[in-house]
Amino acid sequence: MTLTTVLPSLRRSIPDPIERRAWPEHTVAEVRDVTVAGVSLTRLAELEGTPCVMTGDLAHPHTQDARRRGIGMDVTVLVFRVTLRVDSQDGRRLALVDCTTHDLPIQWEHCRLIGRASTAKQAMFDIVPGDVGAPTWPYMQAILPADLVEGDLLAVPCTGALALRDVKPRRVSPDADIPTVVR
Repeated sequence: MTLTTVLPSLRRSIPDPIERRAWPEHTVAEVRDVTVAGVSLTRLAELEGTPCVMTGDLAHPHTQDARRRGIGMDVTVLVFRVTLRVDSQDGRRLALVDCTTHDLPIQWEHCRLIGRASTAKQAMFDIVPGDVGAPTWPYMQAILPADLVEGDLLAVPCTGALALRDVKPRRVSPDADIPTVVR
């Protein structure tokens, strides 16, 4: 447990720490952003749109055991946007995102909000991929600030080298029959 977890108001003056072994080399946590090799992930999302990826070398070499298990030396940071936030009646928090998240080696325990500083307590969110044909249940989960809203940017490291095509969601064809959702 970190100091910013116990006292979330400190996040306006000091950044949440990162686990250096999970992020690319030369990654620096800031109050409202994460920079990788001098590149702001918030600015990268502004320029490239979301989802976007940045691949680099792991900060610490793997052990021989990790190499035997097939873990490589690359790590990709995935930056994506929350497109919808829903709180269910049974207390679950869902965040629909604009990328594919299933079948990817995402390290959800390192997911973090970028683009703004939140002083809200942490809460568990189900991350719902914005991909046609994505699995419906169970969703991956991440601990994020409870005040997460539509439009927020999230960054998370992924094991290995991923290309944009690996995370870009498939879109519904305009000719496809889309069932109507009754609320």
